[in-house]
Amino acid sequence: MLTSIAVLLGLLLVTVTGWQLLDPALAALVAANILWAGWRLMRVSISGLMDEAVTAEVLRLIRHVIATNAEGAIEAHDVKTRTAGRATFIEFHLVVPGTMTVATSHRICDRIEQALQAAVRDAEVLIHVEPEEEAKAAGVPVV
Repeated sequence: MLTSIAVLLGLLLVTVTGWQLLDPALAALVAANILWAGWRLMRVSISGLMDEAVTAEVLRLIRHVIATNAEGAIEAHDVKTRTAGRATFIEFHLVVPGTMTVATSHRICDRIEQALQAAVRDAEVLIHVEPEEEAKAAGVPVV
């Protein structure tokens, strides 16, 4: 719309004022506007195809969801996230007591995965379960 208005304005001003330099000057502005719009469109399109980190706010949400839904686990660490297109990939290690059964740790993982998918649109979750010897001081403590 701005491009069309600028072209019409340029024709009108050249006709009214007789200044022939207005036409190429406004044409240059129109061209710059088209290039800028094309760059923005290309940047948005390419970012949807490339992996990008989630925002700090989304990462805080993910850590909170993990911490509040991991009852029975010891901690979560090595939380990694990325987005590609509409999908958000969430991967982390969940430390559980060494004596916990596979079935019990699986139920914890299912609970966390469902909570993450409810909180983060199009979330793909991968949880690696580890025994308590793998706990790290920098992990996400569970509530």
